[in-house]
Amino acid sequence: MKTAPCFVCKKPSVIHLAYAAQHLCSGCFIKHIEKRFMQSVREFRMINAREHIAIGLSGGKDSVVLLHLLSMLRKKLPFKISAIAIDEGIKGYRNLTLITAKKECKKLKIPLKILSFKKDLNYSLDAIMKKTNKAACSWCGVFRRYLLNLGARQVNADKIAIGHNLDDISQTVLMNIMRNEPLRLVRFLDPLTLNEHLIPRIRPLIRIPEKEIALYAMLKGLEIKFMECPYAHFSFRQHIKEQLNDTEEKYPGTKLRILKSFIEMEKLMRKSLKDKEFVFIPCKKCGEPSSTISCMKCKMLEELSK
Repeated sequence: MKTAPCFVCKKPSVIHLAYAAQHLCSGCFIKHIEKRFMQSVREFRMINAREHIAIGLSGGKDSVVLLHLLSMLRKKLPFKISAIAIDEGIKGYRNLTLITAKKECKKLKIPLKILSFKKDLNYSLDAIMKKTNKAACSWCGVFRRYLLNLGARQVNADKIAIGHNLDDISQTVLMNIMRNEPLRLVRFLDPLTLNEHLIPRIRPLIRIPEKEIALYAMLKGLEIKFMECPYAHFSFRQHIKEQLNDTEEKYPGTKLRILKSFIEMEKLMRKSLKDKEFVFIPCKKCGEPSSTISCMKCKMLEELSK
């Protein structure tokens, strides 16, 4: 079966971008992804010269692709990269992706620091799920954020790069609207207040769909295990993901339009909050920044201990 010609160079295409009505060959598609990455870095002023960027590296497709793109960027813009991996303790899943993380860091000569739920919090996620009926993502999200921020501080990073793609962002926007948590959206791209214990986060893959990241990884020959967390199927995010994918299939460009709407909403909400101060206080138990007397991590650990 003959493939459609590339929109740019007329070579046989490898992908059809329905939202852009374009077919692209492998070479032009790779350039397309790298251009999208660079556009986001420039638009949101994510990285400056001589900064130290810590990347949250799971060993999955998104974080490994981000690792390689950042490594490519530092050849043009001098900055330091460190990788932080979090071992949640999910048997048959995270132990396998960490092998990839270690291998890719060694290949690119990037130092890797590994923190774990079991060692640093006394509970693996598998153990937690035997003690509670609460969704795994509720525990994992809080504990991962804490350890990633802790690891970035330990390596003296200026920012944390997260491998969130367009799908992740559009899902998050819809989830926060449905949960009536608009302030989470306001501080998603840029923190509302600075705190020396909270490392700012950047998301350079914000404009790239998940499927395109997977294809980019394959075309670049990255040896990645395409695995999904075994607990993901039971999450609210998974429900939103399925609905959004169905809508994107029927109405191409939906995810990009959600992103653009979110960026405009974020500007308006941030402008309305410019005179308000969001003060963090030290958690009475661990000293980490918190909006209440006890941080969510400590509250959840206390719940587990009971």
